[in-house]
Amino acid sequence: MGQQKDIEDRAMVLNKVKTLLKEHDTFKAIEYINDQGEPQTVAKIYSKLVNDFYWKEKALTEVIVFSRAGIQYCLIKAQEIAKDDVEKAVQMKFMAKIISYNLASYTWPGWDEKGISISRSDLVIGLDAAKLNLRLAYELKKGAVPLSMAYWVLGAQYLALANYDEAIKAFTFSKEKAIEGNDKMNDLLASGYIGVTKIIQGSQKVEGEKELDKAIKGFKELNTEDAEFYIEQLKTVLKIFAN
Repeated sequence: MGQQKDIEDRAMVLNKVKTLLKEHDTFKAIEYINDQGEPQTVAKIYSKLVNDFYWKEKALTEVIVFSRAGIQYCLIKAQEIAKDDVEKAVQMKFMAKIISYNLASYTWPGWDEKGISISRSDLVIGLDAAKLNLRLAYELKKGAVPLSMAYWVLGAQYLALANYDEAIKAFTFSKEKAIEGNDKMNDLLASGYIGVTKIIQGSQKVEGEKELDKAIKGFKELNTEDAEFYIEQLKTVLKIFAN
């Protein structure tokens, strides 16, 4: 029963926000969201709304608008309540981290997501979100694996912007953190992306091909659905960014 109500409430918020965008403006919609209750409740609404605009509406402009509004809301609330309630302030920062990671992911063309068109300015916004996600991962002391993921999405954005040196640096940190966290999957993924980046960069193509082949072989040895997904992802990314 609770889950059904959550689905209905989520759909209601999405429809209300779409109506406000049509009849008024983004700021009116943001005012509506910010008035939906306690900070933790509002933060979750932002997070779900961003996901719905991406997956259901395929509306990247709205994804960016409400991601940045949600992130700013969470960070400001964290500052406001830090002296009185450290735990709640940490929770708000964590929500900002979740939204920033998703924003960095949703503005990345490597997924080749149908219905999503990404401009260079979108990439710049995504890179900024990736930087924030990494900073918050350190500030919140989330551990090696979240740091590995944070460095990966940072590297992915640098790759999309053709900043290959920074991409390789970020993917290398991602690999190091994955090893530290004993995460074989992210270790192989980072290795694969280092290989892909070197191939696309051109000056280290042979070395990159060897690293990519080794990563794909490692995924095949794991023989899982996730491993197969990552193999296809690496192939797709190489195809997209090599053109």
